[in-house]
Amino acid sequence: MLSRLIGRTPIEVGKSIALGFATLIALIALQQLAATRTAVTAGQSDRAAVLGVASDFGTELTTYDYAHPDVQQNRLAPLATGSVRRQVHLALADLQLYQAVSVGSTAGTYLQSLSSDRAEVLVATQSTMQSTYAPAGTRSMGLLLCEVERASSGWRVSGYRWLTPVTERVS
Repeated sequence: MLSRLIGRTPIEVGKSIALGFATLIALIALQQLAATRTAVTAGQSDRAAVLGVASDFGTELTTYDYAHPDVQQNRLAPLATGSVRRQVHLALADLQLYQAVSVGSTAGTYLQSLSSDRAEVLVATQSTMQSTYAPAGTRSMGLLLCEVERASSGWRVSGYRWLTPVTERVS
């Protein structure tokens, strides 16, 4: 039975061994190709998720109303870790003191670095605000660096800092 499968002469046996070896190499190459393709797809997915979370965070960080601080906290909940939300909450006293209101947005996001569980994203923000010291229609812009980490429920902002002072101008 085995002689029918691989052949009877030394040349037929050699061809069968070579064919089996070539098949094994092809299978290994296909598996590596599939693994590479999966990694690239996962990387693109992570990139999109990280940029989306950082962009949404920038928008929510610059959108606030001194009279309704719970709205901002609720909108930040799925985007940021508890420590970041507590850091944002610390500014509430100033918002209330100056009766500050702002509608923010993200002008752009730029991926600085990305690994399997951590990323850094540069976020350009802009907002229209008013307070007791800024007339209605005051525009502001800033540059924010977000640290984003993978959590069990997805990517979350785990830290942030302003890289530029927020600049203001009246429109």
